[in-house]
Amino acid sequence: MSRKYRLGQSRDLEDLDAPDAYAREGRAQSKRRQQSAERLTTENEAHDSDTLLRLPDPGPWMHLPEATLVWRHSQMVDLERDDGTPLRASLAGKLKGVKLVVGDRLRYAALPGAGELEPGTPDQAPVQVVAVMPRRTLLKRGGSDDREPWQLICANADELWVCAAVVDPPLRPGLLERAQVLALAAGMAFRVVVTKRDRASRKDTLPELDPLRALGVPILETSALRGQGLEPLRELLAGRTVVLLGHSGVGKSMLINALMPELKLKTGAMSRYGTGRQTTTAARRIPCPGEGVLIDTPGIRTLSVRGFSRTLLPQVFPEFPGAWIEDPMALDPEDERLGLDYPERLLSLQRLWLEMEERNPNQNVHR
Repeated sequence: MSRKYRLGQSRDLEDLDAPDAYAREGRAQSKRRQQSAERLTTENEAHDSDTLLRLPDPGPWMHLPEATLVWRHSQMVDLERDDGTPLRASLAGKLKGVKLVVGDRLRYAALPGAGELEPGTPDQAPVQVVAVMPRRTLLKRGGSDDREPWQLICANADELWVCAAVVDPPLRPGLLERAQVLALAAGMAFRVVVTKRDRASRKDTLPELDPLRALGVPILETSALRGQGLEPLRELLAGRTVVLLGHSGVGKSMLINALMPELKLKTGAMSRYGTGRQTTTAARRIPCPGEGVLIDTPGIRTLSVRGFSRTLLPQVFPEFPGAWIEDPMALDPEDERLGLDYPERLLSLQRLWLEMEERNPNQNVHR
């Protein structure tokens, strides 16, 4: 019985050297396999974001009008002009392979014979995106393997707000530390927004957040049902572009509805397994009062820091000496001689240290 392999799965060398390794493979199938292997193989020995995320030169298109990407579809994008007029556009062939994300500033041109653009009717505006402007910031997370080393979240945002629920789902400090790595790598400010505060007693001080409080990380407790903390959020949103990130079910959509009731975003209850139901399927850009912008993102299950530089760790864990951060695996969090106030922080440091700059074996694809 012949063995079958999935695309990108490594084979043993002796299997490749066998004369009947591809004996039953047709000519067309062989060509497709070789082309797929060439696409999967990467020349990058490290996760170089400057190389993998390089944008085409927009210089020849600077005379064209500019708009902001609001929503990304499979083959089309929804844009918004500076005056708030919506616009739907296709993508030029020269942008094939370029990953566009919400918040990108794009240059577009009318297709030949399209006539005048009709404001307010995006489906009848036949325009094409031809260039992407340089990104001021780019929020991304680690990908699953070296064929897809980065998963882009949004561009040109100012702050990252991580939503963490008191219960349902439970608060996970590890997610907050990972999100802080993403914000530092993107050059964005970082803030923790605690949701569903009404679900816990006032006497519950949420000790899970004590390590972050001790480091001065901004934390704001909110309740969409009671209106707690909403006014400070509105003030912080004014004039800023903010990204909301968090697990499914933490109440991001409910919080946005409380801030802007006219939106009436769809919300979902917890599943019977204690996990959130995802109601946001794609990142979207939402204008807010006070010239602010909120970027709502789908709920996440994991937040990988694979591929990020370990030089970010001293800013996430400033309480540890530099020697500890260089080699945290030599330390035991349960060792009382270390005098740790929060041993779980050292465990988190060890997890992130191992995951960063990690390589995936699927990168070695035989041709």
